[in-house]
Amino acid sequence: MSKTMTGWTRRAVIALALAAGILSHSEPAHADEAAEAYVRGVLEEANPILDAADKEARFAGIDALFDKHVDIRRVSMFVLGQYARVMTDEQKKEYVPLFGSYAKLVYRDTLSNYSGQHLEVTNSVDRSPRDIIVNSRIVNAKPGDPLANTVVHWRVYRSDDGKQSLFDAGADGVWLAIEQQSQFKSVIANNGGGVKGIDALIADLKEKVGE
Repeated sequence: MSKTMTGWTRRAVIALALAAGILSHSEPAHADEAAEAYVRGVLEEANPILDAADKEARFAGIDALFDKHVDIRRVSMFVLGQYARVMTDEQKKEYVPLFGSYAKLVYRDTLSNYSGQHLEVTNSVDRSPRDIIVNSRIVNAKPGDPLANTVVHWRVYRSDDGKQSLFDAGADGVWLAIEQQSQFKSVIANNGGGVKGIDALIADLKEKVGE
């Protein structure tokens, strides 16, 4: 396992993916029942998967949830920051599926922290019609469980047609997509920036996913 993934496991409870101040907003916060219902459905799918004793079955279930609910193309572009504007079509064809494979490994690694804990939705913050934060908590924690008081946040993106997808997830002020963006931009910048730096990032992702 790479040092990057190990670091994320220490700092993040769950995958799935912003900054510590993401819940701050100049407008009054409003709950979003549709987004809450969507995340509640995702958690109902996830809980039995996380209960699976067989590691391979658990990983396969996590991958299926990721493919079903995460808007991988949108997230993959977000984590590039300003560098998304200079990526060539050829690089994009190679990068997007690579990012998906890498993100699945991160979600697998992070979700390995869970062993029987179940999450339920508590409330939400409607930051805009497209951008909603849904909060959840562990409801069956045992005494002394270090995850007992953790609030897990889910960032939901809603498209023009009303379709909802997961854009990010986080806990304790750490959000995976922001972590990825910081790391990816650093790799690109440290390798000359622009197209050259993106080539270096693609090579780095290939190494991480074993290609």
